Amino acid sequence: MQNRNPYAAPQANVTRGDNNVEEYGEVKVFSPAGRLGRLRYIGYTFGLTILIGILIGIASGLVAVADPTAAVVVAGLGYIAIIAVQFLLTIQRSHDMNMTGWLSLVSLIPLAVLVFWIVPGTPGENDYGKPPPPNSAGVVILACLLPFVMIGGILAAIAIPAYQDYTIRAQISEGLNLAAGPKAAVAEAFMRGGVAPSDRSEAGLSADAGDTSGSYVSSIDVVGGTLVVTYSDEANSMIAGKVLGMQPYVSSDRDVVWRCGEGAAPQGAVAMDPRAPAAADATEIEARYLPSACRP
Repeated sequence: MQNRNPYAAPQANVTRGDNNVEEYGEVKVFSPAGRLGRLRYIGYTFGLTILIGILIGIASGLVAVADPTAAVVVAGLGYIAIIAVQFLLTIQRSHDMNMTGWLSLVSLIPLAVLVFWIVPGTPGENDYGKPPPPNSAGVVILACLLPFVMIGGILAAIAIPAYQDYTIRAQISEGLNLAAGPKAAVAEAFMRGGVAPSDRSEAGLSADAGDTSGSYVSSIDVVGGTLVVTYSDEANSMIAGKVLGMQPYVSSDRDVVWRCGEGAAPQGAVAMDPRAPAAADATEIEARYLPSACRP
């Protein structure tokens, strides 16, 4: 049997088990009080923005059926709500850095929000309360999704406008293809009579300009030999109802050549009818949507 010193200090742990548990502050998302760690700040900012955005979209869509103006108001209020939540979270993140909530105003500066993503919070309790609780698995997953969403957003910001421009140019090309017949008719009429046809009838076409139409083209008219291509309401809103002009020129060899939109006039050629609408003046479509041959 082991001999024990009756005068030795007790070896047993007689302290309360919960005294070794670190105390944490309560996370209050919709409050300017308390502290918020980096990962939870990123996750909550990202998740709540998407959630509120979805709710705004649903609410605006439902209201727009009855009143489009009210839908704009709903969208505006939702945007204000997103900004308010962002500021509340940023104030708590400032507190976690042991800084005043006024520091949140730096988030209005482009890229300054990275300060709240990078700078760690103070360990233990600080002037603004106890440390935030450890991050849950959901917070970690939500924060890890952010890089993928950002990359996807950047790619979408590049791809969507590019696809829209491609779609518009494809619709404009329909007008160029449909104009092939009227071009030939104008050239033949000039060869026969030596002057530009004043309208479709003189060009040997039907009198109704709407007879030459397509999915995105409502009509192609002839004015002094110049073709006036009008795009229909079915076309993209950037070109719907607008006009593309194509003006005939005559070369020194009596060949008929065409000037499209704001493109340069053919060298060594003169307008078939100087009094006819110039292609550039008749064209209402932005140059960036026009085919290369029709741009300045």
